[in-house]
Amino acid sequence: MGDSIPAILLVAFQVAAIGTTLANQRPVTARADSLYFAGNPVASLSVTADSATAPTERAALEWRAARALIAIGMMQPEGKDRRTFYDDALVHARRAWSLAPDNIEARYWVAAAAGRRTHRSDPIYSARLGREVYEQAMAILAVDSTHAGAHHALGMLHAEVLRVPTVLRVVAGRTNGLPRANEKEAERHLRRAVDLEPTMMIYLVDLATFYVRRGRTHEAEDLARRIAITPSRHPMDDKLRAAFATEWRRATTTTAR
Repeated sequence: MGDSIPAILLVAFQVAAIGTTLANQRPVTARADSLYFAGNPVASLSVTADSATAPTERAALEWRAARALIAIGMMQPEGKDRRTFYDDALVHARRAWSLAPDNIEARYWVAAAAGRRTHRSDPIYSARLGREVYEQAMAILAVDSTHAGAHHALGMLHAEVLRVPTVLRVVAGRTNGLPRANEKEAERHLRRAVDLEPTMMIYLVDLATFYVRRGRTHEAEDLARRIAITPSRHPMDDKLRAAFATEWRRATTTTAR
């Protein structure tokens, strides 16, 4: 046979080439989703920048870009770089909403990005973002009362505002028309998100963290067990699980004393 390539290898190369061609012909949104859920938000973000995308797909790619940027930001250490990713996510999410104002996913990612970008170091700007979270989440729930993400966004809005000093909370609320923070509303919406999507890591972690920070560790026990065994689905899930495990150990050690 000399240096000739065996027929079986030629067939294998041809099959691989066909597979690559077919993969590249998949809708760009499907490729972005596949990369994201494979744990590679950076590659997913890169795909969303495809300039050959049809205008009808642009909004779907913009909110997927926001999703990827939020995941990348959440995997960064706390600080300026993380907030920069959230700023970029907010730009893409708002662009998606401007292209498709009736699209629930576009609305949701505006709420998610705005919520992530809020920071206690800038209470006035964060209050404006909080108002955006509130308006988008309420608009979603008016159409779909079972949207877990909207419930989670509202729950986190109440929970985070409760952590702001009272004076700043009052000033920000009067300036930007934020609803008054309420522990019962925070718990209700966070719990509803978990009930609707019981295997979503971020919903489990945020509800459990809410209980821990309110000194209600007994109510967080079942959630802590679920967090430990729930499979990771989103790129940042392992980091969320590890961060909560550290907080849970600290809380239970303090309680034991």
